[in-house]
Amino acid sequence: MFPCPPRARFALLVGALALVTGCGDVSQLAPEGAVAEAELDISGGYADDKDTAVVGIYATNLGGICTGSLLAPNLVLTARHCVSEINNNQGTVECGVTKFSPPAAPSSYLVTTAPELSQDPSAYRATKEVVLLPAGDDFCGQDQAILILAENIPEAEAKPLVPRIDEPLVTGEKYSAIGFGATDGAGNGAGARRRRDDLTITCVADECPDVQVKTTEWMGNAGVCQGDSGGPAIDSKNRVIGVTSRGGFNCSTPIYGYVKAWDQWIKDTAIKAADMGGYPVPAWANGGSTNPDYTYTPGDACNDPSDCASGRCVNDGKEQYCTRLCNEQAPCPEGWYCDADSNGQGVCFKQEGASSGGWGEEDPDGPQISEDSGCSVNADPTKPVPWRGGIFALALVALGLRRRAR
Repeated sequence: MFPCPPRARFALLVGALALVTGCGDVSQLAPEGAVAEAELDISGGYADDKDTAVVGIYATNLGGICTGSLLAPNLVLTARHCVSEINNNQGTVECGVTKFSPPAAPSSYLVTTAPELSQDPSAYRATKEVVLLPAGDDFCGQDQAILILAENIPEAEAKPLVPRIDEPLVTGEKYSAIGFGATDGAGNGAGARRRRDDLTITCVADECPDVQVKTTEWMGNAGVCQGDSGGPAIDSKNRVIGVTSRGGFNCSTPIYGYVKAWDQWIKDTAIKAADMGGYPVPAWANGGSTNPDYTYTPGDACNDPSDCASGRCVNDGKEQYCTRLCNEQAPCPEGWYCDADSNGQGVCFKQEGASSGGWGEEDPDGPQISEDSGCSVNADPTKPVPWRGGIFALALVALGLRRRAR
């Protein structure tokens, strides 16, 4: 393994926060089979104040920062190593050897939707429960965890993301990475949300070398590093497809936890969190489609497709309105029916007296879809490193939250 040099201290201008780096001398070359930790950003990315459902996490027990995805008002998906110590001091991960310790008390994990971490206690939510995967304590392949928050985050503050748990990933597919990691080796920019687009999936599950990537993981090509752990990979439809786990030398070859691989665990925990938070269970947790093309609410008046969130505007001969795609797995809502097009697809149409939620129950006169509806590894990460951020002095935040909770 590549040994870590002594820790270096440096100032970080995020309020009055102080950050301590992990090991990361990128001027040295790692020997074969080992990977050194380095602090780079979502390199080539940009500041992101819009993706408020990608949250910052401060772990008081670990003294580090991480990232997470808000999937429901009180449910945050993140990495297991963001809530648990691991059984080595080398800063690297060796599959089959590296294991997790139990997490600390839930109150150790603080969450914010703000674009930057601060010392303002009002910007943070406390955690009520930590939910772990049912698979054990091995690091590789099991680096996911869920935080259930002590209070719901209103949608006006952050609209929850949807996990892609019903469609497999494809090698070569494009994705975006989002996280609160640093922007260079000196730790500058850590604690601020950043995003990088146009990344590419290198391999998925058993397509990857099994010594590096397990069947419940996949590998990307670039983009994330220290502080980005637990953060999401987002597909072209803005769904969460991965949880940032670790990666190779100089922040190369990022490895993600595969969201779909743990679909039932995510759904079961979402149902539990909804009961705790007193809100309706998300449709995707009850087996609904995660593809937004099949989940828009039809009915708003429109003049052309650009007026509709779905990009689909139809005229049924009586009125013109926004609609969405439909099929047997995603039937239309009550009062609508699904009319198939020449390609076997369909969209939802209003029809008085039509059976609701049906597929192919077409009007004999055949309402037509508007033509304008828009229907139509180079590095070796054998022993990669988890990208949890450095130590932040957020004692004031923790103290403030404790006082609020009294």
